[in-house]
Amino acid sequence: MKSFKNQPVLFMISGVMVISLLLPGCSSKSALTPVTFPATTPALTVTSASATTPVSPDVPVEYQSLYNELNAEMAHFEGTLNQQPSGKTQPVFATDLLFANGNVGPGLLTPATMSNNIVLLNRLQAMGFKGEVVAIKFPLLKPDFPHSADYLKFYQQIMAECRKRGMKVLVECGAIFSGTAYSPVQVDWSQYTTQTFLQGLEDQLLLVAGEIKPDYLTLANEPQTDEALTNLTISPAVWQNFITDTVSKIDRTHGVLVGAGTGTWENPAYINGLFNMKGLDFIDLHIYPMNKDAVLLDRALDYASRAHNAGKLITISESWLWKASPEELGNGLGDSEKTMDRDVYSFWEPLDERYLQDIMKLANITGMDFVSFFWMRNFFAYLDYETISHNLSTTELTRLINQAYVSNVLNSKSSPLGVYIQQQINSPMK
Repeated sequence: MKSFKNQPVLFMISGVMVISLLLPGCSSKSALTPVTFPATTPALTVTSASATTPVSPDVPVEYQSLYNELNAEMAHFEGTLNQQPSGKTQPVFATDLLFANGNVGPGLLTPATMSNNIVLLNRLQAMGFKGEVVAIKFPLLKPDFPHSADYLKFYQQIMAECRKRGMKVLVECGAIFSGTAYSPVQVDWSQYTTQTFLQGLEDQLLLVAGEIKPDYLTLANEPQTDEALTNLTISPAVWQNFITDTVSKIDRTHGVLVGAGTGTWENPAYINGLFNMKGLDFIDLHIYPMNKDAVLLDRALDYASRAHNAGKLITISESWLWKASPEELGNGLGDSEKTMDRDVYSFWEPLDERYLQDIMKLANITGMDFVSFFWMRNFFAYLDYETISHNLSTTELTRLINQAYVSNVLNSKSSPLGVYIQQQINSPMK
């Protein structure tokens, strides 16, 4: 077997940011289905922030307008949330297990990577997290893909480590970010047709269900991202046929729940056919941008309402505050790399805290089963905008934030956001 000793141990140490969000399609506000959840207890009120989170003197001048815009979007959504009856159950709160993300590729197969995953799982367990999202990217498990058997063993061990800690695991599969700055893995997508891509993806999903045995398995979650990565055109109808066919073949012997969903910024046609799909246990959402008047958070509330009314569970497998204005979003997400670079700075922490609270309130109102927050690294570290160069590349910024957060993981230190989320997920429901 090929030696991996010269490969980067982890993407966060190598400085290559292997996680990307290609968010190609924010649209204008669509008609929303009224929320019809039954009344339970009096509505909870968002209280950790005022109607707006004041702009701190620490916010650089060039970001104050964006800070105010994000403030306004959250205040608008909170007004909607506070009109809804609260729920009675608390979901499983989770994070994306970034040390095990499939975009890392060969770096996953080093002994140090597994050791670091064990340390990270211990830290997350101590914080109170009860779940993990594991991204097993296609085609890592395809039988003819290099070291596919080793990747399968890696993920089986990750699953076993999560099980030891009583953690629920949601696995999502999608195209690996080959051909981008976010993954060293090389895949020639031109060799795939729509049919062979979807067949290969289905085969991997069936293998995951039978051999890795997660608690939740999403069959599709960002269709437009997969299309953008592979340069394939896959209509909503074809995606729905793929999901229907895969659902019918999944091995449920081990109790896996099967779901599918979309990013809230994507074409609603991708999700409209899922709410009443036979055999689908849950609807899964990815939530990032809010857009003007929080239209995309309103959309998440609408989707959750429709899933609830259809008798399906609801999950959020990815969510984070997308730090871009409506003007920057345009017809897509503008410069997504530049937007994600902003996440590293500590002056955003009050807004990150507020956004997490809003997502947790959304989960409470809609009775969600499982909710995961994406940028786990910010639970351990941020960078100080005033003390570093503002001309750094994405790779350089990522190297700095990754060095900071890996060091804090290994030394049992949390950021203020980490302290906040630990308090929230360990507090009894009000």
